[in-house]
Amino acid sequence: MHIQTEDLKKQYGSFKLNILDLKIKESDIFGLVGNNGAGKTTFLRLCLDLIQANDGRVLSGKIDVSKNEDWKEYTGSYLDEGFLIDFLTPEEYFDFVASLHDMSEQDKEKSLARFENLFNGEVLGQ
Repeated sequence: MHIQTEDLKKQYGSFKLNILDLKIKESDIFGLVGNNGAGKTTFLRLCLDLIQANDGRVLSGKIDVSKNEDWKEYTGSYLDEGFLIDFLTPEEYFDFVASLHDMSEQDKEKSLARFENLFNGEVLGQ
């Protein structure tokens, strides 16, 4: 699948990210470089529908990532844990990770039980 932007814009205060028309073909090797604060992480978060654009859209194949979740079936990414942990409770985070691995509730609980000593009663239910 390819990734395409159409007049993509995101603004935080005085920071403005504008990516008018970008096309990354399926066979392309793509590097994203820039100074701190240039918008690299913002762009990737827009591509993964983790934040909403002020204008424009991101297409994965022909799917608008903000309107349909079918693209998630063939998309992989690494999210820095700081981003997730800032917004999720421990239970929500473990549910998220378990869902990535198609784990049942029982399998998740069994896996977490191995870490009870490490958690020391200070992680789950807090």
